[in-house]
Amino acid sequence: MGNIELAALASAYRLAEPSTADVLVRRLRGETLDLLRHWWRLPRRLVDAVLASGDRELIVTLARNATPGQSLRLARLGDPEVGRALYEAERWSRRCGDSVRAAVLMAADPSDPAWRAPGGLVDELLGETWFAQLSPALCAPFPELVLHALRLCGHDAPLPMVLRAARTLLEHGGPEQLAALAALAEAEGGLSHPGLAARLRRAAAAPDPGALLNGDISPTDELMYFVRLHSGRKIPAGVLPDWDLVRAEHGRRPFDASAVMDLNQLPGCPQELAVEGLRADPRTTLVRGRGPLPLSALTGPEVADERSYVPDVLRRGLAEGWLSAEQVLTDVTPAAEALQCLPQGEEPVRKAVRELTAPMGADPAAWLALYRRISRFEGTATALVAAACADAARSSRAPSWPRATGAAFPSREPEGPRGLFQRLFEYAEEEAQEALVPYLDGRAVQHLLVFGAPSPRLRARIIAVHGRSAHLANASRWDLPGEIVEELLELDDPEVNEKLYLYGAIAWQERARILAGRGRRGGHVPVNDGLLDELGWIDLRHHRNWLSAGLLSGDPRVLRVVLARIRTHTEGGRLRMLIRLWEQHGPRAVQSLMEEEQFPGRTSGAKHPLPAATHKTVHQALAAPDGLALLRARLAAEEQPGRLVSLLRRTAPKSVAERVRHLADEGTTLPWPQLLQAHADEPLSADLLCALAQRDDCPRPLLLDALGAGPVDGDADGMPWLARALQDGRLSAADVVRRCRPAPGVVSFLVSLHSHPSEVERPSWRPLYCAARRLAREELGTDPEAWAAALLLLPDFTGSLTELLSTAAAVTA
Repeated sequence: MGNIELAALASAYRLAEPSTADVLVRRLRGETLDLLRHWWRLPRRLVDAVLASGDRELIVTLARNATPGQSLRLARLGDPEVGRALYEAERWSRRCGDSVRAAVLMAADPSDPAWRAPGGLVDELLGETWFAQLSPALCAPFPELVLHALRLCGHDAPLPMVLRAARTLLEHGGPEQLAALAALAEAEGGLSHPGLAARLRRAAAAPDPGALLNGDISPTDELMYFVRLHSGRKIPAGVLPDWDLVRAEHGRRPFDASAVMDLNQLPGCPQELAVEGLRADPRTTLVRGRGPLPLSALTGPEVADERSYVPDVLRRGLAEGWLSAEQVLTDVTPAAEALQCLPQGEEPVRKAVRELTAPMGADPAAWLALYRRISRFEGTATALVAAACADAARSSRAPSWPRATGAAFPSREPEGPRGLFQRLFEYAEEEAQEALVPYLDGRAVQHLLVFGAPSPRLRARIIAVHGRSAHLANASRWDLPGEIVEELLELDDPEVNEKLYLYGAIAWQERARILAGRGRRGGHVPVNDGLLDELGWIDLRHHRNWLSAGLLSGDPRVLRVVLARIRTHTEGGRLRMLIRLWEQHGPRAVQSLMEEEQFPGRTSGAKHPLPAATHKTVHQALAAPDGLALLRARLAAEEQPGRLVSLLRRTAPKSVAERVRHLADEGTTLPWPQLLQAHADEPLSADLLCALAQRDDCPRPLLLDALGAGPVDGDADGMPWLARALQDGRLSAADVVRRCRPAPGVVSFLVSLHSHPSEVERPSWRPLYCAARRLAREELGTDPEAWAAALLLLPDFTGSLTELLSTAAAVTA
């Protein structure tokens, strides 16, 4: 079966009533078998129907592709073949728990020879050496398998778990198996449990062996066994260990570093245990550890060779609260490492930093001395502040920023000493911040405005002191807050506009306004020469619209750059561009542009970017008494609705979407009333309908017919206009179900939406799926033959989903 057929069958099981699904499993057994083998998200009704069928081949196939919940249901069947399939599936899954494997063995009937037969699960496990596969076998009802599992896993199991395995052996094999286990324990060093072999021998010879094998398994025992076997995986939730038991188990058989890391995530883990894990494997503990570690160990000889990983641990400790900022600032060296770890925005950290910097007060000389020393100082942060105060007291020079640097474009986050200084500055008292403002260089001003969070008062102080250069420094990044972008645009400053155009995320309409030289509050704001130079280097693959925004600027300088870089595609767009230029600069500017021979970036002698037909029209206009009126008349004729409709009809199918886009992008208003009338007189082509549907102002009648123009892609990305039309209410779910075609694509489309809709689209797709379910039940009811007929008709069906279901119902009737 192909993907569409599989998608359709999955949809059928998802949409049908449970009683219908039960019959479909039998009616379409071969197709269902394919679905079980290849589909990754099986409908619940299908799983229920397969289990109810009792068909072993179907159930075994399901077991190889089941979810954890489905696997547990299958395990409880106690079927040897199903159990073996589940065990094999668990081997390759990423799940680390033993629940499915344990359920398989707990449900096994040892009297059924199929479990022990050659190739059966027991036979396979007796040759297994991987502990994850054997761990659940400690409680299996097969004595030989329990002994094999104890040989490999018994050393790591706490004593109560070993005694439970011994009781299992006694239950299913008698005292002879206990004696065999005692011999195994003697040969294996007591399985790391002192006195175990002697205890087992006494039990084997006692009248009541079970009395000597008592030992309740606590949640702590299970947790300790889990971290030994599955270290590094997510540990079971809700377990509060008995740490005395953990210490005793660690003394019996020390946990490795990974197991200690897991235990250290739990509240109350003894510090000495965490430190032992750190000493055993410093790198792994620092990189992968998630629990608290004492600061003395993080700054001691244990981590001397792995110092590069310590800052991340300090950062985590501050964020999680098991380290305090005061500890880090007074004990960690060098100072730069301590300051790098400080999280931003935390009130306890703010309090600690203000106490740290209090000796410097609002003295700019002390703060700048700290900046000079900060990257090379070997002592603690507290010692750094004391040294900076001493430097300021000794200096007689006026304070100034060392190695002052201007703003960078685009701006980059502060690093090194600048990043450390900004962390301290942001937590400083406002009085100290304001005192430092006059001494900041351009780069520091930029870092504070773009990456900091200055209060309105501090921001006003920075702008008052540094003036226009502060605005320029601020207009340097794409993710500036919207209110800051608005504030900068309101300045109507040519240089600020340039920086926002090149480095800010501003709307296309703002780009067109800037290139047209129009101010936010009216008036003329010239386009900066620097912006024109940069437009010559814009990457057209990503930012073509940055240049097309200048087509209607009416500025001859802008047009020279734009025409040098991008091609105009419509005569209407070219005439509209020249009319705007004539209106603002007169006919001489138009004549000069048409006679221009050198366009920036184009080779000398290259053909003029405007075609001969446009040159001819402009030549006639320049010779006419009212050339501007002539150009306007030609534009009106070019965009006459009937002409546009004919043009779109004549366009080749592969090019029509591009033609529609070019018309809209270059300012032509599509003649929707005339297009509707033309479609009523003689239907538009499928390609043209799909191209028109891409426009957000496409009328509903054309959208409805575009639904039937197909083909529908297998995912939502194939018809982006459909998502928008559903979200803004221009189309309904019923429209899609009843009009969209062909049916195979619609089914595949619906399945993809059910499987992984985005959070934005989910509210739109949910009604669509419900409409499909309602329609299917109305047309097909509970007749399995009708459902089967619909599935058989689907692959080659060219009509809509509604037509498919109606046809299937009619054929069956």
